[in-house]
Amino acid sequence: MQYQLKGSVAVLAMALCGSALAAQTGGFATTDGGNISGAQSFTASTYTEINTIIANAFLDPSTGKKVSGGAYPVIITYTGNEDSLINQIIKDHTVDSSGNCPKAHWNDTYREVQIKEFTKGITIQGANGSSANFGITMIKSANIIVKNMKIGALGGANNDADMLRIDNSSNIWVDHNELFAVNNECNGSPDGDLTFESVIDIKKDAQNITVSYNVIRDSKKVGLMGHTQSGGTTDYQRTVTYHHNIYRNVNGRLPLQRGGVAHMYNNLYDQITGSGINVRASGKAIVERNWFENSKNPLTCRFDTNGCGTWHLIANNTTSSASNATYGITWDDPGSGGINADTWTSTLAAKPSLSYTYEPVTAQCVKDKLASYAGVGKNGAQLTASVCGSSGSSSSSSSSSSSSSSSSSSSSSSSSSSSSSSSSSSSGAPTLSGTGNYPSGFSKCSDEGSTCSVTKGTGWVAFGRKGSWVAKYVGVGNSIACTVAAFGSNPAGNPNKCSYQN
Repeated sequence: MQYQLKGSVAVLAMALCGSALAAQTGGFATTDGGNISGAQSFTASTYTEINTIIANAFLDPSTGKKVSGGAYPVIITYTGNEDSLINQIIKDHTVDSSGNCPKAHWNDTYREVQIKEFTKGITIQGANGSSANFGITMIKSANIIVKNMKIGALGGANNDADMLRIDNSSNIWVDHNELFAVNNECNGSPDGDLTFESVIDIKKDAQNITVSYNVIRDSKKVGLMGHTQSGGTTDYQRTVTYHHNIYRNVNGRLPLQRGGVAHMYNNLYDQITGSGINVRASGKAIVERNWFENSKNPLTCRFDTNGCGTWHLIANNTTSSASNATYGITWDDPGSGGINADTWTSTLAAKPSLSYTYEPVTAQCVKDKLASYAGVGKNGAQLTASVCGSSGSSSSSSSSSSSSSSSSSSSSSSSSSSSSSSSSSSSGAPTLSGTGNYPSGFSKCSDEGSTCSVTKGTGWVAFGRKGSWVAKYVGVGNSIACTVAAFGSNPAGNPNKCSYQN
């Protein structure tokens, strides 16, 4: 399913009857990024090379003329390693006992990949072992996937150097990345707040965003969901899903939500040092089956409390005020008009309606298993109840139902069940071994150039031949084109073939 922009800013509404190849992101986004018909694949080792590839993708290959929205979809695999730059900035921005840092980088030039007014479809994916000391901004664009990127410790905070920024853009999927800096503030930073900028800011008219399976750690400002408010209201009503993310040793903005609807499910919140989910400007937050521990003010409304938002709690590990001591949760004064969720009781009675199906696991399974699935190098693996054992088997499927009979977090099965099998996800990427046309334990699905329809098995599809394969989770009942564009890589099977795992 693809999105286009009307004019320069507004986005089209989601078409719920989209292509069978539309990605199941577990959230509001439904994009395949650049992994669609007509895509061209590239490899880049620097951010300037990525910018060049994007600039060229606006040009019609036959005429050389610029095409509005982009001439063709692109898949960009980033192979560079900038660990030395990351490690130097971490060293230079780590405070000593007096709060001073060895060398300031907040006035550095922002090293930025910019995707602006591109709607044709882009996937930027990091090769395993790669690392980046640059940010990616998405402005007035649509149909973008950023995955498997390790991005660390950007200089240039005084030049708005976010790791990821989504402005006036739609249908974006940020998946399986590792994003980190240093969770401290150096003496003398601009405004006392710009040692680093945000990990991921989602601002202005950003719609249909999914942020999933990321490890976000060691950062002061995680991110905004909306950049402004006045008199208890904000500029746009954004729609964002945050699921299966690990937040560890972070100070605040998880997110700072101004208006809109945010769905946070199956996240792990550990060592929040300031404040966590901050719901303001009449925002509505669904906080479902998360694990909170060793944290300060994990769910609150504070700092600008005119028109505090509300939250609907479902089956988190924290169920009452007694949970605070059990899980190391502490609270301080949220200020005049502010609210803390210190009794873990919903302030929003009805669950807002959602446009997608999803299958959450229990909060206990998140605690026990999520670390094996989130972050880079996991080949897109997803956590499901089938791998949770007794800690996750009680979790029910959830759907777009707008109501819930429970207004407290103690309900363990308040979401309605879904009859759709297309939202099933993987329990971990399979091992691909063998020397024949198909990996061991796989059966033929289609030849290259045809369509592979997955009617049974685990939902995993392999692409390639004779010991050289890549795999992608498709899900039983779904289909995928047996093409390099759909799988995002050419394993050079000569010819490639598709097969499904039995």
